[in-house]
Amino acid sequence: MPVPRQDGPEFWNSTRIEHIRQLARFGEPVWVWDRAKYSSRRLLDRLFFRAELEEDVSGSLASAEEIDTSVSMAGGEISLTTPIYLGDMSFGALSGVPNIALARAADLTGILTGTGEGGLHPEVRKCRRITVQWASARFGVDIDVLNTGMGIVIKIGQGAKPGIGGHLPGVKVSRLISETRRIPVGVDAISPAPHHDIYSIEDLGQRIMALKEATGKPVFVKVGVTNYIGYIACGVARMGADGIIMDGQGAGTGAAPEVVRNNVGLPVEIAVPVVDEMLRREGLREGFSVVAAGRVSSAEDTAKLIALGADLVSLGTASLIAMGCIMVHKCHLGFCPAVLTNKIEENPVKLLSLETATKWVVNMVKGWTAELKLILERLGVESVRELCGRRDLLVARGVEPSQLSVMGVKTSA
Repeated sequence: MPVPRQDGPEFWNSTRIEHIRQLARFGEPVWVWDRAKYSSRRLLDRLFFRAELEEDVSGSLASAEEIDTSVSMAGGEISLTTPIYLGDMSFGALSGVPNIALARAADLTGILTGTGEGGLHPEVRKCRRITVQWASARFGVDIDVLNTGMGIVIKIGQGAKPGIGGHLPGVKVSRLISETRRIPVGVDAISPAPHHDIYSIEDLGQRIMALKEATGKPVFVKVGVTNYIGYIACGVARMGADGIIMDGQGAGTGAAPEVVRNNVGLPVEIAVPVVDEMLRREGLREGFSVVAAGRVSSAEDTAKLIALGADLVSLGTASLIAMGCIMVHKCHLGFCPAVLTNKIEENPVKLLSLETATKWVVNMVKGWTAELKLILERLGVESVRELCGRRDLLVARGVEPSQLSVMGVKTSA
């Protein structure tokens, strides 16, 4: 579908959308360095790799096949072929086919995808490389669901609306969703802001241990990025979690109130170096996975966030764009023109092709990884693991000294 004209400021502009579409169509690298960053006011787009600024000519798309992009999570319990985690988007928020496509694409590419809250679509349940979510409302969650997949995510918050729970409007609660979530058809599904059995860090520790004992699987904690994120991450690590998923400002649902979306969360690029440094200082970094989420739009974003201290990144909106999203911001109304978040109907004309959607996501992952390899080759590092925490490879332009100090990055000459 053509991308509609964007009158106001939009992070996911036509350049970013077309780039992801090209990756999804062909599975091949489109560029080395991100061309969209020059029209953006985002803090991450004011960071540059020294290698890019020192290049005499624009990088070619020559092969860099020897570069190792594999990473592990939870101290090696989960291995991924590339540092990509495909978001946490629920069945209900998405219309079913996208959920299956993401899960199948993860199986095919050797990465991992989150399933979000609300139980599991029957076809998603058949896939292996998934995590299941333990959210505040526990919709559709039982021991059989928890034992599915490779890990569990305790969702405390999300980047679009930290401190606010979830909301699936009743208009989208169809028969299959009602059966999966175990709620009445047509009734709003409200997730409270707090977990009613987690009111302290000790409560969180009890839940983590209980889930590990019940399933034998690694447990991760997902939070929205706010003040004191470093202390939160250290608390999560001390309570026995295997990693933290940090969801930054601008991430996630189209149903978030604008005043919250625009004013509450913090950019994930501020949080990552703070969390990495504090975990290392407290002796908690080894074997603890740091996942950066929130407006990750390119392989260069991935490389920058890993250099700042993350182990891997989460792609939510980018994976939807690969399947046809055109950013009309009406996800919660049930009338998605790209039939990604639409209300589920029996009319086959209004259903996304599962085969095509899966192919597009697989291609996006392959193309994204190819671009990441080209960047690593130009940085002179042989693996993603070597890049983690290499803030010395970055320089900043037009960034305030206080922000530079927090991120541990120097300004360019």
